[in-house]
Amino acid sequence: MIGRIRAIALNTFREAIRDKVLLTLIVFAVLVMASAKVIQPLALGEEQKVVQDLGLAALTLFCVLIAVLVGGRLVYKEVEKRTIYIVLAKPVRRWEFIVGKYFGLMTVLAASVAVMGAAFYAILLLTGVPLSAYPLIAMVMTVFQLAILTAVAILFSTFVTPIASAVFTFAVYLVGHLTRDLRLLAAMSPSPVIKALSQFLYYVLPNLSNFNVRGEVVHGVALDPGALVLSALYALVYAATLLLVAVAAFSRRDF
Repeated sequence: MIGRIRAIALNTFREAIRDKVLLTLIVFAVLVMASAKVIQPLALGEEQKVVQDLGLAALTLFCVLIAVLVGGRLVYKEVEKRTIYIVLAKPVRRWEFIVGKYFGLMTVLAASVAVMGAAFYAILLLTGVPLSAYPLIAMVMTVFQLAILTAVAILFSTFVTPIASAVFTFAVYLVGHLTRDLRLLAAMSPSPVIKALSQFLYYVLPNLSNFNVRGEVVHGVALDPGALVLSALYALVYAATLLLVAVAAFSRRDF
């Protein structure tokens, strides 16, 4: 079982790193980080914060785009090319296929974060910003956020086209950063329908704002270790739940 999942994950990783979309996004991320060298003189005393904030923002955004654009095609591509029939003809269970795809893409994303993180620290050196391990916390929390988004992308990839999957996944990403506003809307709205709908969305959609600690890191604000651990556990449980739904959806398809 583990060997089959590892084989699917490794094959997914090899395919993804040859994807031009992946390489293009990584290059663009590094270029955006490097633009801090141009912006730095205009920061008016906030040079260090601007460089760090821009770098971490670019890292997060482009990793999210990788999860959305690459993840949205993972399962659908296998079905479209009919390679899924060859895979399932072997002693591979459908849930092993989904889990293998998930871990393969997560390996790609972890490697992307590592590459962009190395570029981030290189740019800090070039711009004269003191190096600190504190930004690593923001990068680790980004990985946990990506764990949820990857599961969302794979779930949508099991039953819709890549374009629809990308749109839906990115919509979840955007709304996931507004879930606290949904709770506020539920408290303020006089309409019971809007109140119920807002409450439902608040509890069903992922609360991705928990993983955004960039502001605290950039401004040197102390982070609560307990809150970070709870956020990490939340990501693992939420991602596992989505994978279960993805497996159920994929198992119902007729191949």
